[in-house]
Amino acid sequence: MTLMAKLGLAFAFTVAFASSIFPLTNVSGDSVNPGVYAPNSTPYGTPYKEWIAKWWQWTISIPVSQHPRDNYTSEKCANKQEGPVWFLADQLGGREERTCTIPAGKAVLIPLLTGECDYGLPEVKNDQDLRRCAMAGDEYGIIDATVDGVKIKDLEKYRTQSGFYNITISQDNIYEAPAGNFRAMADGFYVFLEPLPSGKHDIHLKVSVLNPVDSSFNYNADWTYHLLVEPSTN
Repeated sequence: MTLMAKLGLAFAFTVAFASSIFPLTNVSGDSVNPGVYAPNSTPYGTPYKEWIAKWWQWTISIPVSQHPRDNYTSEKCANKQEGPVWFLADQLGGREERTCTIPAGKAVLIPLLTGECDYGLPEVKNDQDLRRCAMAGDEYGIIDATVDGVKIKDLEKYRTQSGFYNITISQDNIYEAPAGNFRAMADGFYVFLEPLPSGKHDIHLKVSVLNPVDSSFNYNADWTYHLLVEPSTN
């Protein structure tokens, strides 16, 4: 997307996870990080890369006044949440604590370092331009992510591209991108968690980008989601 491609970030990760955070019955997660979906997995029958495209469609569809990225409130966390995966917004600078209540049984998808571009951009003339644009900012970053105090490891291996997809951009979007239907591509690193047990969980994310080629990509962000997973009704 127009803005996020410009804010696309890069990467050098240290991240890790303990299996005790998740039920032992989970078998679809990564063997390195139990409870974390691997990039080659198909959560709920949908390829991982398609969930990235779904996250972008979600974030671009929310009106500015209701978007959970800026001027965050706990109520905004529930905006336009549908299906088995709960999407959480990124943070583009500063330090922030966010609270969010989610239903039991929902997987959780959060972008750490990501960029997206589409044919709504004048500089995108072909699919090669589109791919380069989506990837452009995903360099020179340091990212750290923990869940309940435990790091996710080897997240540098989790870089994923969405492949080409169609995105519908609404008129009132937080990225100030041209409205319309466009061919698009996203690239980046995400934390994609299997459903967490009922109760309280903290997801802490840190990003620091110092790009020697293009300083417009540089920023620092440190944000925490305090999640309350509702008890299961089953």
